[in-house]
Amino acid sequence: MKKKVLGLLLLFFSAFLLVACSSKNDMSGEYYLINEYFNELRVTITNDNSGSIDVDGTDYAIAEIYKDKQQLVVNANGRNYVVPYTYEDGVLTLTEDSMYGSSAEVSYYKKDSKACKEALKKNGYKAVGKYK
Repeated sequence: MKKKVLGLLLLFFSAFLLVACSSKNDMSGEYYLINEYFNELRVTITNDNSGSIDVDGTDYAIAEIYKDKQQLVVNANGRNYVVPYTYEDGVLTLTEDSMYGSSAEVSYYKKDSKACKEALKKNGYKAVGKYK
């Protein structure tokens, strides 16, 4: 009887940890470039594994996301570019060196995240996609 109770408790805690860890790294959503000049939707990630990115007014497909390597594969003009990224607390930072030929880091804020709300407030915006 004690083994069954212990086994059920272990199963419950394992399931709890699995759910808690998987939701923490969910990248699905809309990401906005927010600074003193921009408040625009630039990156959309669907199904936590693909999406699109707006680069200088042109949309490109995010073909794949490799979380273990922290890389996005962006298809632009028939070529695949590997773009390194970091993701933490609703902030997606891309190192766009492979697309531009120079190393530039750009941070995008996930809609409704705490970081997004702070960036909106800091730059004087009331909501994502709305100008002052």
